Amino acid sequence: MNIVNTEILEYKKAFISDTNLGVKKHSFRKGWYIKIFSNEHVGIGEAAPIPGISKESHAEAGYAIQGFMVALKDVDYSVSIDEMLLLAEVHGCNVPSAKFAMQAAVYSLFSQNSNKIISKFLNQESNDSIMINSIVHDNSRISIENSRVLKIKVSDSNIYDIKDMIEKIYNSYGEKLLRLDFNGGLDLSKAIRICKELESYNIEYIEQPVLLLDDLYELRMHSGIPIAVDEILLNYDTAEKIIKNAAADVFVIKPTLLGGFDDLKKVFQLANSEEIKIVITSAFETFIGQSFIGYLAAAIKTQSYCGIFNINLFENDHLYPSVKNSKLVLKDICGFNA
Repeated sequence: MNIVNTEILEYKKAFISDTNLGVKKHSFRKGWYIKIFSNEHVGIGEAAPIPGISKESHAEAGYAIQGFMVALKDVDYSVSIDEMLLLAEVHGCNVPSAKFAMQAAVYSLFSQNSNKIISKFLNQESNDSIMINSIVHDNSRISIENSRVLKIKVSDSNIYDIKDMIEKIYNSYGEKLLRLDFNGGLDLSKAIRICKELESYNIEYIEQPVLLLDDLYELRMHSGIPIAVDEILLNYDTAEKIIKNAAADVFVIKPTLLGGFDDLKKVFQLANSEEIKIVITSAFETFIGQSFIGYLAAAIKTQSYCGIFNINLFENDHLYPSVKNSKLVLKDICGFNA
């Protein structure tokens, strides 16, 4: 394929309302879009490091993408996908959000050339659809009534308030399967007490209640509820450490933190070998980033409910695909290659 042009665009989009990225609330999301042009198609990707969690900064992600673009300008022949992925690997080394964006643009471009959606290009046996969890949020796109799996971000450590909140949800909507996300806001003793008190409820997992591996291990020894890690799962090495320390039952994976499809597959295969459940979720990227995450989730044939396209995040963002009865059909994602 002949590459005729590349573009990089920096963006800063205001959230409709202040939104948690990790433990802190933010009023906007910053990132970069990269576009790669052939004679017939345009591939696009998004890099949006998570403030306070990603190991690279916004500026470092942009610098890595610019280096990739400079390298492509020197390519004056028909380039293969393997060559482009190698360039993405080199320039995205230690900058996972940039690698995520560059791979998205490359796979977007070559999948169009093959007349396939990205998930089918990556894996012909990929899922045609993925399931999406609802979330308790003022701007939720999926009604709680129509969802079997409900995520709740919990900022209150008072067990009576937490139980009261769950009871109100059950009374209003029936007994949903709950995911409770504490964003590392508890200490070990409080986490043990809360898990003990909540064991009678229908809870799929408690997400990142504490941050330290030793505390997560100790909590698992005292809890009948599965424990999930999120913020501390940054790459394959941290996944191995979490497993070595017996610190989690569930991996909640944000592909922006890992890098490319190859990085996701490695962690997915490792988790499967240790019988650890995988849940794929966004880091509140825009439509471009969340679309690629959806394709990746389908390509690895996930069976878990995913956390994408379930909140209206930004003003005037009308590209989000419809999610019917918690199901997102991948071919319904339109405009990704615009």
